[in-house]
Amino acid sequence: MRRPQKGYSTVLRSHSLLQKVAIVTLLPILALGFVLQRALERQVRDRALADAVASAGVIATLGVQPQLATFDLQRGLTERQVAQLDQTLGVASLRAQLARIKIWNRSGRIVYSDDHALIGQGAGPKALNPGVADALAGRRDAELLHAGDEPSGEDESIDAGTAQLLEAGDLLEVYVPLSFTSAGMPAGVFEMYVPYGPVEGTVARDVRRIRLLLFSGLAILYAVLLPIVAGASRKLRKQAQLEREAAEHLRQADEVKNSFLTAVSHELRTPLSSILGCAVSLGQRQGLGLSDEDVDDLTGRLESNARKLTRLVSDLLDLDRLAQGVIEPRRVATDVADLVRMVVAETRVAERRNVHIDAEPTLIELDPAKVERIVENLVMNSLRHSTGTDLWVRVVPEPEGVLIAVEDNGLGVPAGVRARIFEPFKRGQAPSHAPGVGVGLSIVANFARLHGGRAWVEDRQGGGASFRVFLPGARVPSLVPSA
Repeated sequence: MRRPQKGYSTVLRSHSLLQKVAIVTLLPILALGFVLQRALERQVRDRALADAVASAGVIATLGVQPQLATFDLQRGLTERQVAQLDQTLGVASLRAQLARIKIWNRSGRIVYSDDHALIGQGAGPKALNPGVADALAGRRDAELLHAGDEPSGEDESIDAGTAQLLEAGDLLEVYVPLSFTSAGMPAGVFEMYVPYGPVEGTVARDVRRIRLLLFSGLAILYAVLLPIVAGASRKLRKQAQLEREAAEHLRQADEVKNSFLTAVSHELRTPLSSILGCAVSLGQRQGLGLSDEDVDDLTGRLESNARKLTRLVSDLLDLDRLAQGVIEPRRVATDVADLVRMVVAETRVAERRNVHIDAEPTLIELDPAKVERIVENLVMNSLRHSTGTDLWVRVVPEPEGVLIAVEDNGLGVPAGVRARIFEPFKRGQAPSHAPGVGVGLSIVANFARLHGGRAWVEDRQGGGASFRVFLPGARVPSLVPSA
């Protein structure tokens, strides 16, 4: 039996390695999804609970405390005062929000309740339950009660109606201190039971939406990555059948593979690590004491790094389609000037550079999606690799098409690497730690060729680099100036 050639075994090893890359890429995506889901669910529940407690506090402060300002809670309430509170707290708007009401004095006695049988009861100051004790010390307290829970305080054990109230659903028990002066300790405590069912229903709906959006996004991300790996595997299997010509092809494939794995692993790991770190911080937001501004900042970082992953996946997917020859331009009448301004706005390049746009309305038959990618990749390439402070984007009408130029005032591009940087996975003389996979300019050149044009780079007058793309296309007569 003839022994397998060395080229064939190299292809099999490369194929196996690509499969491992797919698995290793999927695992952190799944882990990220789980951690991010738990963190967002906890954040939604904590915020909903805090909102419910805050609403109960508003009821106590604005609806009850002014009524009690003239009452002597320590001596107890007269029948007339009890009747006044019944009228105040018995309005439909309040009763719809509150399931049970109690007012305590500093001696640990109930001086008012919507259940009059509870008035006068209590364990006294030496046996206060923790909620009443905290409120008398000036701290607001809350506890979520579930059906079937054992009574946790003296006031609940003497309130026989609590169990009946819980049969209708969970209750949020809130203790709010009643203070009638800016100084001194609270004169009493306003205790209320708030139905928690509507809040839990809202939380459940929000959590379901979060799960749907999160896992749909992760599924789309994996669905995009899978064809890339599968396409690379198909190409390697085809190479395995060409044993006589395998040596040179395998050497080139091995070089491309190493560049691809090194660049992609770095570009995936960096934003994924940032996203995972933000997700873990959000999950521990209470322990870390994060403010709303901190949460908004972490959420913004999640979005920024997710956009980086989207751009990377789009570039790799387009490069794979270009290699397979399945992309064709779909020409429609396009205003190149409007397209350029839209891309500059969406990439937020003005936040990092002084941007100068010179583009008059120019309507030409082009593929707008591919021209948009050309401009986006040229702008992002300048942001990543140029040290300049200014960026110029120009649209110049030509007799047979349009010229798009993206220029900077950085160090420029050496003549020896100007052709190489438009090849896939090839970079100029940038530091090894500079961001980028090395496919952006390759996509620019390939999309220009799809239109029958070309892409190149030259020195900018005054210093820096001038990346230029010429795209042939028919001008629309209605926008061609008359002689």
